[in-house]
Amino acid sequence: MLVRSGFVDGGDAYANAIRQLGSEWVVRDVRLGDIKQSRKRSVLEFFAEGTGLEFFPRFWRGATPTLVVAAARSVGDASELVVYPHYSTRGGSYANDAAPLLRGAVTEITDLYRSRNRLVSSEKLLSIKNDGSPASQAVVREMLGWR
Repeated sequence: MLVRSGFVDGGDAYANAIRQLGSEWVVRDVRLGDIKQSRKRSVLEFFAEGTGLEFFPRFWRGATPTLVVAAARSVGDASELVVYPHYSTRGGSYANDAAPLLRGAVTEITDLYRSRNRLVSSEKLLSIKNDGSPASQAVVREMLGWR
């Protein structure tokens, strides 16, 4: 659902690395935006603002570089699913334009499982403790180099 929303599949590297660690988690990562392009475009946007040039696509800022980790694991007779975004601090972007896409995909997932009476609870996370979860900032930074 995230890929249908405009994110690009991150491939198998992260999933394979987590599996090789013997983790109980199954993961997938998707991405939006390009760090180098976003930084360059944010500078262009700054200088073009108010000149009329901002109406031309060449001067548009790219999407906020975002990495989203979807991680799932068995918990007793149930499953836990965590979908968490990591916005790049290196992208030169100040907007959270990935949020509407992410919110739409998560709402679709939630509605699907709720309609099948499979959703026990849902909560919005403001952060994830660096407890070894593949969706936590520390693990994403260490294993993917994402900042």
